[in-house]
Amino acid sequence: MAIHVVQAGESLWSIARLYGVSVEEIMAANNLTSTEIRPGQQLQIIAVVEPTPPTTPTTGIHIVRSGETLSGIARRYRVSLESLIDANPNLIYPGLQLRIPSVEPAPTEPGEDSMETGCFRLTLSADRTIYSPGTNVTMRLTKTNICRTTQTLTYLTSQRYEFEIRQDNRLIWRWSDGRAFSQGVQRVRVRPGETLTFIETWPQVDSAGRRVEPGRYRIVAWNTARETREDVVTVYVLIR
Repeated sequence: MAIHVVQAGESLWSIARLYGVSVEEIMAANNLTSTEIRPGQQLQIIAVVEPTPPTTPTTGIHIVRSGETLSGIARRYRVSLESLIDANPNLIYPGLQLRIPSVEPAPTEPGEDSMETGCFRLTLSADRTIYSPGTNVTMRLTKTNICRTTQTLTYLTSQRYEFEIRQDNRLIWRWSDGRAFSQGVQRVRVRPGETLTFIETWPQVDSAGRRVEPGRYRIVAWNTARETREDVVTVYVLIR
């Protein structure tokens, strides 16, 4: 059995399809008399058929957090939703080690990645393309309000952004690991045209503090606001 936290825009039909069960089975397991559900509602999901082992090649593991969706995780790792589901036929629940499918070969030039999500443009860049072993990698994430009205972003902690270093989809290093953030809802107002900039450094080590080997690495970054946390930008760097 698993617990699914209903997200805005979800229906019993979409949740049933996600877990491979029927709407009627979800209704019976939760004593529902109608198909109406609300965001934040917790639903019990009971597996009826034993899942078959995955056949999709995988290269990484993601620990599912409360409130995360498969579509959001697929966007974060730049894989298709279909391949993510194929690699993980089991029920999805917080704490599950989710297998991440292998990704297509990286482009030869890392450049700069930018995406627009709602009223914000997120842009990620590194200070260079190729690094010598042991040289700090400086990462820059910007967030710009591209709308004509002031926007409000909602944060559940004092953390405002995240940087990760990956090879394929294997996590090498995460900026927030070992850092303490104050708890509590905080709201940040961003004026039209205003840009917020976040700059951090990766010292070419893994999560255990060991020096990484030469090779191609992927920088992944996102803003941790509730409104934008599933939208990521990514660039590639080469250590040689």
